[in-house]
Amino acid sequence: MAKDYAQTKALEALEATGNNRRESALLLRVWAESDDKLKSALVAPFLNNLCALAVQRALSSHTGRRKPASKRARPKDNAATLLEAISKSGAQTMSSTRNSAPPPQAGSARHKQAVTLLAAAFKPSGKS
Repeated sequence: MAKDYAQTKALEALEATGNNRRESALLLRVWAESDDKLKSALVAPFLNNLCALAVQRALSSHTGRRKPASKRARPKDNAATLLEAISKSGAQTMSSTRNSAPPPQAGSARHKQAVTLLAAAFKPSGKS
């Protein structure tokens, strides 16, 4: 019901502005300032995300004020853990992960021909 009301008002705004989208949106916003039903219909689909954003901002600003001393020491601990993991003999390296991947599939003859034609089209002709 509320969705229908918002759509009806949007169509009215389009009609009033001669189908100008930008002006219609501005007009719809002006109408929503004085029409609580319209404002509610427009905001309803986004209300859950807006509430989650408000909680996230409140939480980050709340935790941002207090910084425990243990957090300041953590980067050193993480660096030590990372260094230890890298220095182990059984740790994977870039080359060891590449060897386990299957080779790429060969392209079809049609694909090779298309790539060759594309390359030839962009090759400089040598004329100056």
